[in-house]
Amino acid sequence: MKVVIAHDFLRHGGADKVLEHLHAMWPDAKIYTLLAEELPQYEGMDIQSSWLQGKVPPAKYRWPLPLFQGIVDRLPRKIDWEGVDLLISSSVSFMKNLKAPEGIPHLCYIYRPAMFAYDREDMFLSGYSPVLRPALKMVTSRFRRWDQKHKNNADLYVSISNYVAGMVQKAYDKDSRVVYPPVDLEPYRNAAKGVEPGDYYFTALRLEGYKRVDLLVDACNRLKLNLKIAGRGPMFDALREQAGPTVQLLGFVSDEEMLSLVAGCRAFVFPAEEDFGISPVEALAAGRPVVALGKGGTAETVIDGVTGVHFHEQTVEAVMEAIQRAEKMDWDTAVIQESAEKFSEEAFRNALRALAEGLVARG
Repeated sequence: MKVVIAHDFLRHGGADKVLEHLHAMWPDAKIYTLLAEELPQYEGMDIQSSWLQGKVPPAKYRWPLPLFQGIVDRLPRKIDWEGVDLLISSSVSFMKNLKAPEGIPHLCYIYRPAMFAYDREDMFLSGYSPVLRPALKMVTSRFRRWDQKHKNNADLYVSISNYVAGMVQKAYDKDSRVVYPPVDLEPYRNAAKGVEPGDYYFTALRLEGYKRVDLLVDACNRLKLNLKIAGRGPMFDALREQAGPTVQLLGFVSDEEMLSLVAGCRAFVFPAEEDFGISPVEALAAGRPVVALGKGGTAETVIDGVTGVHFHEQTVEAVMEAIQRAEKMDWDTAVIQESAEKFSEEAFRNALRALAEGLVARG
């Protein structure tokens, strides 16, 4: 099966990990993108960047935001479609609107509808000077009109979670299948072998205000429980000021340190409402229970009372109650690890390949 892959931006995030798996599944596929960072993991890929490559630093990918729509609209004329069986877009914002020629189906693996134009538009605009916001509001409104105009370009939407499938239904009035993104479970399984749970709670995520790590800090301050926090971000200094004697902010940690911290924790705690959330699944692979918000991706990945504990409000009191409940439970490490299998790399590849082949077979 000859495949063309379209991916918004090649950077170093979760979506780019998915792209690596798509390339492994279809290694001969050309990969079309708007901007690409030059990173070792992309060596060997046939990457076709837009004319902006070399003119705009890939790390500043938001700068030419108003130009991307026109680039995507013109891109079909630049692609050699001869013999192509399937277009796969890996997208949040732009490439999902790429138009394939008649007779070539388009599978869109969607991470969420673009937050800057839909549910988090206000948050996006608040990150800029008030002087710029009216102009940016025009940009986001223009994008939304374009996005709606092209919502039928994908023949099949595949969402990363049921939570995101609900967003796709709301934004585009489109049903979607769900294939969870691939998580590398093996390093966490191996790291936990022979390791007993320690005396600390652990979390790892970017320290943004909306991630609500402050709730964990307050809860563990009050409960006098040990908490270790890995990650950096704009909230680092404020959280360090807030932290009591039992709370440690570790900043950036290496991959090896991360494995050790997850394997040695009493439980992993996760207060954010995420579209999926890979780090809680990694903790499950290590056999550690997860105390998490019962909304978003963790409502699907963590089974309340079996592999972790849910809290249903982002309040200090709710987090404290969930941690106290977790403290009283006996956890079955084997059951917790088994629950992570449905999120494995193999499960992702098998499910996505079946959907891709089925779509091509239907023509």
